[in-house]
Amino acid sequence: MDASVSEIANITWTQNALHVLATTLHLTSYLYPEQALIHDGDVFDYIVVGAGTAGCVIANRLTEDPTSKVLLIEAGGDPPIESGLPGLMSYMKQSAEDWNYTSVYDGYSQQCHTPPVSDIPRGKMLGGCSSMNYMYYVRGNPYDYDNWANITNDNTWSYNNVLPYFIKSERLQNSKIWNTPNAAFHGSEGYLGVTKQFEKRTNKYLQVFSELGYNVVLDTNGNYTLGFTEPLLTMVNGYRQSTAKTFLSPIKNRSNLHVLKNTLVTKINFDEDNNAVSIDAIKENKKKITIRANKEIIVSAGTINSPQLLMLSGIGPRKHLEDLGINVIADLPVGENLQNHISGISTYALEKTPKRPKDPHKHPQPTVMGFATVDNLQTYPDYQSINLIVDSEDLLQSCAFTNGFKKEICNIFYKEAKGREVMISQTIVLHPKSRGRILLRNINPYVYPEIFTGYFSDASDLENLASYMERVNCVMTTNYFQEVNATFLIPPDCASNEPGSKEFWRCYALCMAMPMNHYIGTCAMGSVVDGRLKVFGVQRLRVVDASVIPNMTSGNTNVPIIMIAEKAADFIKAGN
Repeated sequence: MDASVSEIANITWTQNALHVLATTLHLTSYLYPEQALIHDGDVFDYIVVGAGTAGCVIANRLTEDPTSKVLLIEAGGDPPIESGLPGLMSYMKQSAEDWNYTSVYDGYSQQCHTPPVSDIPRGKMLGGCSSMNYMYYVRGNPYDYDNWANITNDNTWSYNNVLPYFIKSERLQNSKIWNTPNAAFHGSEGYLGVTKQFEKRTNKYLQVFSELGYNVVLDTNGNYTLGFTEPLLTMVNGYRQSTAKTFLSPIKNRSNLHVLKNTLVTKINFDEDNNAVSIDAIKENKKKITIRANKEIIVSAGTINSPQLLMLSGIGPRKHLEDLGINVIADLPVGENLQNHISGISTYALEKTPKRPKDPHKHPQPTVMGFATVDNLQTYPDYQSINLIVDSEDLLQSCAFTNGFKKEICNIFYKEAKGREVMISQTIVLHPKSRGRILLRNINPYVYPEIFTGYFSDASDLENLASYMERVNCVMTTNYFQEVNATFLIPPDCASNEPGSKEFWRCYALCMAMPMNHYIGTCAMGSVVDGRLKVFGVQRLRVVDASVIPNMTSGNTNVPIIMIAEKAADFIKAGN
């Protein structure tokens, strides 16, 4: 058995063992709210569909008012033990807590993967993707939010008006930042615990990027976001800080909070005046129920599930819904404008290193993260550089399982890097122009929708990715990389191209392209919802999750989603 096949077999065995542990011992259930006893016809003030990154925040803030009766519905269950332990995060993909979506084959963008489609991991548990992501605390750039304000013609989304909500959520635990002017941009009393990575192993890599002319900074989450740094992480005392752990666990005994798990919401129902009045759902025992909302229904099911639910309920593109026999309530571009960050993976084998023991309470991949521009006068970044410092065994797991590259590539990389320290460099196009879409296959809510990612449908994205990867590859000229006789690992698919040529970098970028899991835009502000996140054409219905983001943020999306949920909770309270 070759190395990559063996590695995937080992991972699958471990995942199965962890699943048996979770289902038999229920080791984490004490952390979260108990299953609510809900009956057909029950009535609540608010129904929140989806207990993911945003839904947990919304439920917390709405139940601060003891007179508000809130139902939070989640298709999955409690996060398993491996979700809470940072060192086990790689086992969450393709687990029972992952929706396990895949894209429609496009014949182009994922040609060096097996199979040649995009895996689309999405959290199916309390906390959603915040319970399985890589825990990087990244807010983006002020430019992003001022852009949202322009799109929505609503100044509440400008950077100065969203900053207080970032601060509200955060509980930063880092004395160095607190002793700098950047302290003004951080919070100390929020639910979300945040710490800064500190790994001596990253110092030499920060020096590499400094040698190339990049600024090395303490923090990229203030007004000035450019430069390379050790990242902030949503983990504290060795545990993941998902929104389930931080926003839901502390309030699990609030009498006005009701959490219904392992339940799929299948439809939103409207009265004759287009008021959203109830939801249909199927519980884990397959029993169908209808639950009414006196005030509002808030859809927080995520960039894939939210448009699916809206379209099943009659809100979406008229022709598409009519072709499926769905009665159209509101003709809106639901499912359009799908966006994601696209990245390219460069791999460097460095000095010989002993195999290090793994600590499940530590982030498994020491990281150097940077944000950079092509134009030095520009204040927002063009690309992000995430550099993971691992050993050759981690490289094999990342290549074969996490990123799903062809076994021929992974076996060659593993052979060349065996016994050496490895830098896996992920270069990310922060403002891609390509767009995809989501369509229903049929009216069965259990059938996954068609996901057309649209990667590189705008040719400039591939050109930019190739250019940014070439810039990052200048690490090969630095003192440290020269001293250790670093090897830049090249997939066989591009070996025939002249090294360093435009054709080589275009081939390399296309072959080693890897989508991030930052899916946004399918219920966007300005086209599907207004600046208060209310769905156009109906009443008493909002969408609050990544799907409302109209244009990409300059970085990872977890923290912006939490900010959106904090703002939405205030919108909802003010409107009711």
